[in-house]
Amino acid sequence: MWCPRCDQGWVETYRVIGHSAVGKVCRECDSVWGESEVPKNVPPFVYLGDYLARFGKSPLWTNLESLEGKPGE
Repeated sequence: MWCPRCDQGWVETYRVIGHSAVGKVCRECDSVWGESEVPKNVPPFVYLGDYLARFGKSPLWTNLESLEGKPGE
């Protein structure tokens, strides 16, 4: 899905490593939506750094695991 916030990147599904939390993240603007939310350009959304801080993680993409294209997803 093309990002409705920045109109420049793809929104993909990721899991926070070490947690069961799953969300949709734009690879370009780092906006995050919940797993069941439809990404849009109005809240609720958070930025990747704030989202990862909830789990005690630094704001790095290495703290996420892509679930795109995995069997059963």
